[in-house]
Amino acid sequence: MKKRFHAEHPSVRKYVMFVLMIGFGYLFHVCVMPYLKIGGVTPNLLYALIGVITVAYGKLRAFWAGCCFGILTEIMTPSVTFFSLALYPLTTLFSSFGFADKPPQRLEYERSLRKSRGQLSPLTRTVLCAAVNTLAYNAINLIYVYISGNALTAGHYTRAITDIIATALLTAVIMFPLRRLIFRRWDRLNLRLMLSRLLQKRRRAR
Repeated sequence: MKKRFHAEHPSVRKYVMFVLMIGFGYLFHVCVMPYLKIGGVTPNLLYALIGVITVAYGKLRAFWAGCCFGILTEIMTPSVTFFSLALYPLTTLFSSFGFADKPPQRLEYERSLRKSRGQLSPLTRTVLCAAVNTLAYNAINLIYVYISGNALTAGHYTRAITDIIATALLTAVIMFPLRRLIFRRWDRLNLRLMLSRLLQKRRRAR
């Protein structure tokens, strides 16, 4: 009985953390983030959290997080009808296919076919996932502005790029404590290992 409790306890903790990240994450995004602007642009905390959830929990829970954030944003801060409701789940779903952990069987299959030798580190994938989601959000937003008959100016592009960079930086800051709370361990950013892998890929390309 004791061993069974310890085996199930981590999953319960991860589930509680998942719920807290959605609830308190949205409240923090609405109440605090507007005062933490970078270059007049507020980083998207919701996509930063989605990046963490995608890598830590997988595709299904990332999709549910996107749905929850989309519904809350649509209800509490409506702008364009159904814009947030559709965009958050869709961008989260598509990005999760590229950044969520691959099953061990798939990794072994790809190695056998020499298609892949592994994955990027979880920390790298977390930041990239948040950046790609924010890029898709801003791209669709700019398309909507253009279709609405408004001319796109340098200010629009500058704000979009600033939002992507600021969200990526925010993700890089919050992912360490959040992953510590989820997995009860600190992740180390091994820059030397990342550089060695990059050099190996360049040598193989040559």
